[in-house]
Amino acid sequence: DRNKHSAMIDEIGVQQPRWVELTSTESALKFANEVGYPVLVRPSYVLSGAAMNVAWSDKQLKAFLNEAADVSKEHPVVLSDFIDGASEIE
Repeated sequence: DRNKHSAMIDEIGVQQPRWVELTSTESALKFANEVGYPVLVRPSYVLSGAAMNVAWSDKQLKAFLNEAADVSKEHPVVLSDFIDGASEIE
């Protein structure tokens, strides 16, 4: 559960990029334009880096969302602000 994990990370004071789970292309584009490109695109059902992509534009984001699955309530996508040089800790 990404929400529980994120809350625990916040609780212990570890910095993390802004992220959101989305169910529509329109909301994904809105988030990406709010945080600025690039953004990390990850199907919500993926636990590892499989199917993860970095989008640098609206055009790329739309293409990656189409590749990931039908973006919907059944198949949400997680978008994160991409931080160059950051390390992901599991």
